Amino acid sequence: MARRVLRILLVMLLLLAPKFAFAELRVISLYPGHSDNIAALAGEKSRDILVALSENDDADFLSEVPRVSLRVGAEKLLSMKPDLIVTRPFAEKLNPNLYSVLRSSGVKILSIEPPTWENFPEYLQNLADELQLDAKPALEKLANLKREIAVKAKSQKAKFHDGKILNVFVESTGREIHTCAPDSWAAKLLELSGANNVAKNASAIRPGSSIAAFGIERVLESLNSGLDVYIIQTGAMNHTNLAEFYARSWTLALKNSGVRVVEVPEKYLSRPSLLGLEIGGNLLLKIFWE
Repeated sequence: MARRVLRILLVMLLLLAPKFAFAELRVISLYPGHSDNIAALAGEKSRDILVALSENDDADFLSEVPRVSLRVGAEKLLSMKPDLIVTRPFAEKLNPNLYSVLRSSGVKILSIEPPTWENFPEYLQNLADELQLDAKPALEKLANLKREIAVKAKSQKAKFHDGKILNVFVESTGREIHTCAPDSWAAKLLELSGANNVAKNASAIRPGSSIAAFGIERVLESLNSGLDVYIIQTGAMNHTNLAEFYARSWTLALKNSGVRVVEVPEKYLSRPSLLGLEIGGNLLLKIFWE
């Protein structure tokens, strides 16, 4: 009788084992770029994996998932029973005591910088490993997107514009007219989309920064070499719009020179993510070549 009961228990354990072995991690993401990429890796599982996002995540992104402040208390996060919290060093500096308490409570913290253009594949692989997900579909999508955007840019440029060089400037911040640094995600996306970045020789304001100093004078100087498109990056870094842009006295020179001024959301131009690459790349193609 005892042996029979033991066999039944063993069978029950074997049946239940896969459920526990493949239980989804409970993840809190405190940086929108990481959230985008977790969703790209997890696909339909995103709603099961992500139990909270930062208040800075887009309102229409997984809108049913709770939002939390970067200065939230440990008790609030612990009540969500996370296995892993994905953040970045900047957010950790805003609330250092929080992460100390979380770690001491046994919660794993993955604090990683937003990826660069060059290390994006490694970033996706590392993120997938931490989430116990397969990175292969996302890595294949990354390679395909880059190839498709480059091919479209070359084709449209040759077919409709006779190989014309399109000179483009990106305003990252309007207060001092900063632009995207040469090695930034935005600069690489411009290049992939077939444009010539007139600020490609600008120097980053500090090592590793995604923005570079440029200034009004150099923008106006670029008119002499034929500036075609002026992109206003809009978002957290640059709270402006077309009306405010044309209220600046010096922008009359751009208007008189026929420079096309367009707004592009920061999340599609400067946020390192598969979503940013796909939507941002195709948006730039439309702006530049259609």
